[in-house]
Amino acid sequence: MFFLFLLAHLVADFALQPLWLVRRKRSWDGLWLHVGVVLACMLALAVVEPAARGLWPAMLGISAVHLGVDRWKVRHADRLFRPPFVPFLMDQAMHLITIAAALSLALPAGQVWSPAASGLAWPAIYLSGYIVAALAAPIALIVLLDPSFQHAEHAARARARSLVAALAVLTLAIVAGPAALPLTLAGLALAARRPASAHPLDAPAGLIAVAIVASSTGAMLALVG
Repeated sequence: MFFLFLLAHLVADFALQPLWLVRRKRSWDGLWLHVGVVLACMLALAVVEPAARGLWPAMLGISAVHLGVDRWKVRHADRLFRPPFVPFLMDQAMHLITIAAALSLALPAGQVWSPAASGLAWPAIYLSGYIVAALAAPIALIVLLDPSFQHAEHAARARARSLVAALAVLTLAIVAGPAALPLTLAGLALAARRPASAHPLDAPAGLIAVAIVASSTGAMLALVG
């Protein structure tokens, strides 16, 4: 069950949280809107996985803690910790720990962690890998490499290019295994010769980082799948 809740979290925090909502979370209305999306993504699990239908108390608890963590982050952590990448990692770690703890209190360990506990666990694992590589990693790199958003005007297109590149590299790594390496290196060499913009995601370091995350994720999925 953890893998389904992980997917719901990743969808809510990365696929369904645009930049305007990230900024809006400094106010209560934006924060409540985001947590509503988090809860909705978990409730949607009950539509496709009957075993999740009785977990609504855990969902409410996870949402409440998510609200508190995000409120603490925007009010205090962003000012207490530098660079911004540190509170970003802390925020994600606390969300994942909350999900694991809530499910562990509600279910036996085998139902929480075993992919065999749900027919949707493996699809959720693969989809989570794609979201991490194509959405979460580029956002993390923006926080790390452009913390002041100096290149914000290029961010949308740079993220789109990173998404396409990550999807391609991840899929190649899953399907072709080690044979994907030459194609990945060739694509990196070509893209690095003429960066599409001044955004860090389009720079050689950004491209390499996205490729490393995508290829590593693909290798792990191929290994355990």
